[in-house]
Amino acid sequence: MDNKKSYSKILEASNYGHIDNMSDFVKTYIEKLVYNICMYVDSDFSLGSIEILNTFSGKIELSQAITGVPSAYSCIDGKEEALVAFAEKYSGLGITSLDVLAREAILDFLNLHNGLFVVLLSKKNICELSLDVPKQNGNFSIDLAQYRSITVIPVMFKFGTVKFFLCEV
Repeated sequence: MDNKKSYSKILEASNYGHIDNMSDFVKTYIEKLVYNICMYVDSDFSLGSIEILNTFSGKIELSQAITGVPSAYSCIDGKEEALVAFAEKYSGLGITSLDVLAREAILDFLNLHNGLFVVLLSKKNICELSLDVPKQNGNFSIDLAQYRSITVIPVMFKFGTVKFFLCEV
């Protein structure tokens, strides 16, 4: 199955189209994310239940800020085994542990995806946005005191689930 067919089938099989109060910005982000995962990582995945949360805490912050109007914070989280497998699938570098190389590969994907997302918005004359440098820190917590909305997009691969977060400022 080609990537364009996979992309649309993955979105159709999820709750993507049935979430109330999701902004067009978030919808476009999810559509582009699914497409980019199909293109650059693996087309054999499904979306878990996309949710809008009030708060979230994680152990490994792999993130990047999207600046402009609207601004957002994006990050990736998951169990160590799933993050390692994701980094290896994306990079093909023989990654076997969640070391510096694995984290850099994950951040490279996040930067690639966010870059293609902001270019798409610019191309459609929706808005002009910039990206901060991707960062990796330890424990982190996000909540509605900091952001207007927190959307979690669980991506379920055969090797585990990787969660993408988009937090609108």
